[in-house]
Amino acid sequence: MTPSSTRAVPAEAARRNAAAVVRTVLAHGPLPRLRIAELTGISAGTVSRLTARLAAAGQLVELPAVPGPAETGRPRVPLDLPLATTAVAGVHIGLLRTTLGLVDLRGEVLAQLVLPRGSTDPDHVVAELADAIGTLTTAQPTRRLLGVGVSTGGWVDTEAGTVVEHGPLGWRDVPLQAQLTARLDPPVRLDGLVRALALAEGWYGAGQRADSLLELFVGNVVGAAFTVARQIHHGPRSAAGGITHLRLPGLRGAPCEGGHQDCLQAALADHSILRLAAQQGLVSPDDPYEELVRRAQHGSLPAARLLRTRARWIGRAVATLLDLVNPELVVLAGGPLLTPEYLPDARAELVRYSALGPAAADRLVPSGLGEHSLVLSAAAVFLDAWFSDPLGHAGAGDPR
Repeated sequence: MTPSSTRAVPAEAARRNAAAVVRTVLAHGPLPRLRIAELTGISAGTVSRLTARLAAAGQLVELPAVPGPAETGRPRVPLDLPLATTAVAGVHIGLLRTTLGLVDLRGEVLAQLVLPRGSTDPDHVVAELADAIGTLTTAQPTRRLLGVGVSTGGWVDTEAGTVVEHGPLGWRDVPLQAQLTARLDPPVRLDGLVRALALAEGWYGAGQRADSLLELFVGNVVGAAFTVARQIHHGPRSAAGGITHLRLPGLRGAPCEGGHQDCLQAALADHSILRLAAQQGLVSPDDPYEELVRRAQHGSLPAARLLRTRARWIGRAVATLLDLVNPELVVLAGGPLLTPEYLPDARAELVRYSALGPAAADRLVPSGLGEHSLVLSAAAVFLDAWFSDPLGHAGAGDPR
């Protein structure tokens, strides 16, 4: 072993242990050092040294002392995350709007803005985002912006920081992370929408107790992501989960933006269903997807039939994915969450087509991220990196 590799071993161990410390505080709330050592299995001396480094970098804070055990009588000083003085920005770039907000380290959304889609030109979008993030942070003057997480649909190469393809936006090979980094002081991390959702489900949503999950998003894009041992699987060029053009026997749909016919994107995406509804006279061509949902829920049987049929096809898609990957959970997100009354239809088709049979039904669950899922999941792209390597992020962020 060379001298440089010898030095690297304790440095890497320190990074892993620091990550274990902050994740334990995230999971269990404010904790004294001795309790952190007990929960992590790290020696008390190492915990003491690491927490001193993390506190000096502003990544942990000491709370007022509390009485210790009766047998010692010594007070204990709990450590917590710097919830009151830091924030992370989460930005989702969608087809119809950009949604952004500020999130604290425990996933509470502090503020949110929605920007209707104007131009889809990447330069315009980046400039608009930089200004909007400035507006949000100016309204929170006591908080240090640790970083920015960005998500968007389509194919995103996370390592390269590039949107390889986003059909609905007309984007190809857009170096979005570099463009945003040039405009913002804090570090920026970019990932695909569905992987961002899967990350957030593991940290804050339906997958908190699952070691493996598959996230299925059905919105204006259709995609999947899966975690193994609570780690996102990206694959070469981050192309894992690209089910947009997956075909199922009997599925029919007009060509999608990429020219593929009868694929999930063509037949099941929100705008595809809306286009079909307009062709059938159920809504006007300019109506949003929510209007179709409203009409179905207010007695339109044809609208309800259309959405129920989509739910059944989603169940068949889930059966294929569940049998292939066999995760503990399949988490459904996107437009179908507006119509939970059709989830039983999806589960019925899942049971019918999955090799697991009736046991498959309980594997399909709705997202647990709530109304701020887009902001929270985008922020999770950065939060996952921060919690995985807090020492590596020491000193990063907007110092104001």
